[in-house]
Amino acid sequence: MANININLSKIQYNAKVLQTILDAKHIQFTPVIKSIAGDRQVVQKLIDLGITHFADSRLENIRQLTDFDCSFTILRSTQLSQLDNMIKNAQISIQTELNTILELNRIAEQLNLKHQVILMVDWKDGREGVLTYDVVKYIETILNLSHIQLIGLSFNFMCFKSGTPIEDDVFMINKFVSAIEREIGYRMKIVSGGNSSMLPLTMYNDLGKINELRIGETLFRGVDTTTDKPVSHLYQDAIVLEAEILEIKPRMNSHTKQSYLQAIVDIGYIDTDTTHINPIANDIQIIGASSDHLMIDLNNQDHYQIGNKIQFQLSYEALSRSMYNKNLEKVYATDMKVETMIHSFNEPFCSIHNIKSNI
Repeated sequence: MANININLSKIQYNAKVLQTILDAKHIQFTPVIKSIAGDRQVVQKLIDLGITHFADSRLENIRQLTDFDCSFTILRSTQLSQLDNMIKNAQISIQTELNTILELNRIAEQLNLKHQVILMVDWKDGREGVLTYDVVKYIETILNLSHIQLIGLSFNFMCFKSGTPIEDDVFMINKFVSAIEREIGYRMKIVSGGNSSMLPLTMYNDLGKINELRIGETLFRGVDTTTDKPVSHLYQDAIVLEAEILEIKPRMNSHTKQSYLQAIVDIGYIDTDTTHINPIANDIQIIGASSDHLMIDLNNQDHYQIGNKIQFQLSYEALSRSMYNKNLEKVYATDMKVETMIHSFNEPFCSIHNIKSNI
């Protein structure tokens, strides 16, 4: 049976590197755990680093972690029927609709709980958010609510329409936040500057008022999301998909009439996004998929045998699909050599400039 191999040590190492870089910039590193389905063992490994706050878009993931000693931000607007559960389980939520915020206040008052909100500003991604000309109106209303505390503004990139964030985005966000603070006479505790796509800019720029980044994909995949290229000093194989060879047969290409050696492995498009996985061994290639099987050209290499395992790197889409698939077994591992590297981190991190030059 195909399975997901999760190296907890490599995830923790990636987190330590990112934590060290962002700490040096006085930016809060908030791990986004939605792509790993809020996996308990992974979250515990991150808590062991001293990380105490996480973000997720799915309330069901957060609810399975409420016994942990940490707090949560819910990233996605919650259904009105679930607002009471959201208030009980997440300390902070990112909000975009004033009527929802008013309803949150009503429910929070009934529960005798205070709830913190961050307003998502529709900067240029076009997916969700308060329109820039409405932000002051929203804030003025929220500041008069009894059980809602506004703690900041949030921005987003590369989720729907926008391209890679650039230096001008950082400048304009700072200008926008400063203007809002002056107009309302209220200082934002959190200015959340975006997701993993903001990391390259962070290395070489002062982000000003931006003091939080929500990092998921770079943490778990070890890539620069603006290029999908590996980030030096991070592991790209912390989470991989592993499938078993079920059949090996000679086949013929119907177009070229060339023969080749084909393997079938026990993974298909029911299990994951087969268009967004790649064999880690670069001498073989995927040639097609069905619901239950993946067909692989072995490049006429006869050392592969029935029962051999083939590992695959996962895109963000394939990672998410795989982690939410309850039919795929999760196999956890630790690595003492990697653990030793984590424990030997110096402060300040001796290779911080080398890391910066490679992100």
